[in-house]
Amino acid sequence: MKGGWKAGGIGAVLAVMAALPALAGDVLLRADNWCPYNCEPGMRPGYLVEIARAALEPAGHKVDYALMPWTETLAAASAGTVTGAVGATADEAADLIYPTHPLGLSRPTLVIRKSRDVSGFKVTDLESLKGLRFGSIKDYFYSDEVNAFIDANKDSPNLVQVSGDNVTEDLVNMLIEGKIDALVEDSNVVDYLLELKGYRNLVNYHALGQETPVSIGFSPKDPNSRTYVALIDSRLADLRKSGELATILARYGMKDWQR
Repeated sequence: MKGGWKAGGIGAVLAVMAALPALAGDVLLRADNWCPYNCEPGMRPGYLVEIARAALEPAGHKVDYALMPWTETLAAASAGTVTGAVGATADEAADLIYPTHPLGLSRPTLVIRKSRDVSGFKVTDLESLKGLRFGSIKDYFYSDEVNAFIDANKDSPNLVQVSGDNVTEDLVNMLIEGKIDALVEDSNVVDYLLELKGYRNLVNYHALGQETPVSIGFSPKDPNSRTYVALIDSRLADLRKSGELATILARYGMKDWQR
C-alpha cells in the first residue's frame, strides 16, 4: 500500500491554503502515480479515478485529478486543501472518510531478480535480504514486518530509497538495469508495470503480507465528503451489476477484487 506521512515543513503552507476552498462542485483528487489504481492524467487515468468519475460526475460533481507526491497528498486531504487521496487506506490515514466498500485490494510483494531469488521465500526471511541491494519508496508503509526491516537497515548502503512522482517506475528501471537486486511494492502496481515493459519473466514474486482494502480517502474538512462516499458506494454496485466495472478493470489488465 502507499505509505505513512509527516506534514513537516509544508504545514504552514497548508494552513494558508486551507482558507481557500475549492469551487463548488469540484472534486480535487490527488495522488502520486500508482498505476493501475491511478495513473498519469489522460485517457487512462487509473481505474480508481474512472470509478470516481462514473459515480460523481453524473451527480454534477466535476472530478479534477492530478498527480501530487504522496506525502503532500495525505497532508492536503487531511487539511482540506484537496478533496481526496486516491489509493489511500484507513490503516495509513485514519482521519479520512472512505466508502463503505473497498475499491480494490493491495498486497505488499517482494520482487526479486531470478538470479538472486531464494526458493520458498517468506516474510520471516527478510533478514536474508541484508546481502542484497534492496529498493523501497521513502515514507511508504508496506507492512509491519517490512517497515521494521527497512527501519533497522536504513543506514545500510544496500538499502536504496527513492521519492518523487514516478517512484515505482524508477525502482523497476533500477531492478532491470541491475542497480538493485530486489524491491518491495504492491503486487498489482509492479505487475502492471513489468507487463507493460515486457520484463515480467525476469523476476519472481513473493507475498510479504496480507491483502489490505484500497480506496479513495476524502477530506474530513469537506462537508460534501459523506455525499461523495455514498455516491461511490451506490454506483459501485451498479457498475458491478451492469458489467461496466469489469470493462473498466479490463483496460488495466485487472479483474474484480470481489471474488
